[in-house]
Amino acid sequence: MRDAGQVPVHTNLVGRAHDAVAELQQNGAATLVLAVLVGGLAMFLGASMWRSWSGERRATGSALVGLQCAGLAAALIALAYQVRVGAWLIIADPAVLGWFAEHRSNSVTGPAIAVTDAGGPAGTIVLAVVFGAVLARRTRSPIPALVLIGTVGGAALASTMTKYVVGRTRPPIVTQVLLETDYSFPSGHATGAMALFTTVAVMVGYTLPRIRRALLLIVAAAVTVVVSATRLYLGEHWLTDVIGGVLLGGLAAVIGGALYTAWMDRTRSHGWQSTTPNENAAHPDHTNKTTAGRAG
Repeated sequence: MRDAGQVPVHTNLVGRAHDAVAELQQNGAATLVLAVLVGGLAMFLGASMWRSWSGERRATGSALVGLQCAGLAAALIALAYQVRVGAWLIIADPAVLGWFAEHRSNSVTGPAIAVTDAGGPAGTIVLAVVFGAVLARRTRSPIPALVLIGTVGGAALASTMTKYVVGRTRPPIVTQVLLETDYSFPSGHATGAMALFTTVAVMVGYTLPRIRRALLLIVAAAVTVVVSATRLYLGEHWLTDVIGGVLLGGLAAVIGGALYTAWMDRTRSHGWQSTTPNENAAHPDHTNKTTAGRAG
């Protein structure tokens, strides 16, 4: 007779086969997600470099913007999926959170709170309105302000919707300096900072030489990193939350920057002339076609 606790051989083999298939499926899904994530980032970087060095705003602009958006969207979706299912990509989150919590000091906590407050939803909207007003005055049109505010507002809305779709919980309350209990992925602060400052850099740098445009984008990236770091330092977000926020904010900035660039290209082709003396001096060949030839 077979012992009561003994499992039949065929049942044991079937169980092992099922486990092996499940493991293969899991590994296959992880490999696919990693390929999508890396491929999306590579697509974005490649298209960005092409746009930067081609010197063309129109000829291949639409296709390259499409590639940038597709790359960022693919990377964001892959990351969100990993966060949603609690897969391997989030393995570093607890270690990063713990490191920041262990290295807090009174001299840093105060400034970090000030930066995170300024980079919140209210502060981001205020800055968008201020920057938008300056750009609107510069171009004598409300379009830049509408594009900038729409970009930041759209990014904030997308961030909120993504939070509910992914449904990730915040870090433990004991690690938080400022108590927040809503969903965690992606970071709204990182999203807003990336969308705002990158779009402003694109708008301000439209008429500037390539090197100055690159410097503006570097400054925008640095500000975004500082805001994102405060969220980690204060224990409000996981590492993958701020990475997701940067990806989402970057996607919004690409769309907003493309809309502004398209509008500026069309406006200048119809004779718009910058009201900034430095720009007119730097680009003397851009004459106002609406007034050229009227004298005499």
